[in-house]
Amino acid sequence: MTLVSSGASNFWNHTNDVEEDIKNNKHTLFTDNIISQKKGVLISLFLYSTSIIIVFYESIYLDRPILPFFLIWAFITWWYSDSIYLKKIFKFRLKTHYIGELLTYSIAYSMYTMSIWLIFSDSILKGFVMSIIFLCFGTAGVMLKDLKDIKGDREAGLKTLGVMFPPSILIKLSCIFLIIYFIIIILATYLGVFKFMTIIILIPLTILLKNTFLHFHAKNWILEVKDIKNIKSMVFSTYSSLIILGFTNFF
Repeated sequence: MTLVSSGASNFWNHTNDVEEDIKNNKHTLFTDNIISQKKGVLISLFLYSTSIIIVFYESIYLDRPILPFFLIWAFITWWYSDSIYLKKIFKFRLKTHYIGELLTYSIAYSMYTMSIWLIFSDSILKGFVMSIIFLCFGTAGVMLKDLKDIKGDREAGLKTLGVMFPPSILIKLSCIFLIIYFIIIILATYLGVFKFMTIIILIPLTILLKNTFLHFHAKNWILEVKDIKNIKSMVFSTYSSLIILGFTNFF
């Protein structure tokens, strides 16, 4: 289900992003004229429909409220990218403005986490905690995702986070949300929501604080090319924490 649904949102995003991808010199199936936009719409509809059918079956088979959470995810991710249908109805596309970006990622990450969680567990409490954790994780990611596309987004008239805010603010906010992400995991471990071994997540938190947060704080959050190793350290600490969270609780 995760493979089909993530493929659906990514494919739909590229189906609608042909103009922006061309300006950002991205090579996709659409910019290279391998697949037409009309075929992209059909493939996206098929992938979304297939994932919804799978979730519908899981909801009935497991007798858990998985489908409502997943439908919210499906709608918000479709609207986020849609420049063909919903834009004509609502007169705007969520992706074109940073408020829409934040709204989409906050809803999508929490709803998707909840729907996936309920497939494996009936604990609403743990699902809620996991949703908040991934909400912070997703918000931290959205702060930085547009930095590489600033030129193309500006030329396309988009008001994304990367266009509207300087990199110094975005890297600072990203670090803050990741620290909150770690704090929630640690508090949940202390309260017994997660297994005690999850406390080793303090190791990647220390790496984040030392190599990224304190590094950029010392230079007033100015982002330079030479800081790439500190960004990589940020990514490493975050994804290693996800591995720790998974292995200490689900294996």
